[in-house]
Amino acid sequence: MLQPISIEEKEWLQSMKAGDESALQKIFKHYYKYLVVTGYNITGDNEKAKDLVQDVFFELWKKREQIEVQTSLKAYLRRAVVNRSLNYIKTQKRFDFGDENFDAQTPDKTFSAQKNLEAQDLKVALNTAIDSLPAKCKAIFMLSRYEKLSHKEIAVKLDISTKTIENQITKALKIVRTAVEKYNILSLLLLLIAYL
Repeated sequence: MLQPISIEEKEWLQSMKAGDESALQKIFKHYYKYLVVTGYNITGDNEKAKDLVQDVFFELWKKREQIEVQTSLKAYLRRAVVNRSLNYIKTQKRFDFGDENFDAQTPDKTFSAQKNLEAQDLKVALNTAIDSLPAKCKAIFMLSRYEKLSHKEIAVKLDISTKTIENQITKALKIVRTAVEKYNILSLLLLLIAYL
């Protein structure tokens, strides 16, 4: 259960909406370290985490007049950092089978040209399917498959139930399977071994 916004946080937001920069500074000092740790836990890069947190505060100030915070300000900022961190990961990583056989640049010699083309097509189909997932579903799927986090770890990181995690991963896998079911049995077996 998310905490409601505190009286102190409401006061900070009201002052900030009125253009009081000192209110932003108070929020920054209060949550900066916590948010950097949150970003670092997802990106694994301390400097990038700091950059992402600074971006969140910049957006907070820029959009201060329109922002409506229903939960605690801490939870609101945490969610913003998590989203930015996941977006950063998405730009840095693409799905890879973890096997050079599936790298179009270094195909295994035992694979025929046809197999290599199929493998390349499969990768494209897979990435397209992942990109098409709804935002929440994609975030959970990426943390599970890219970052190798457990359902419990993802639940803590995103502040949602493990049941929701299970449901979203099941939904994602169904979409992914549908996207690749036209490919041959060898490709599907490799997919199952590497991914599911």
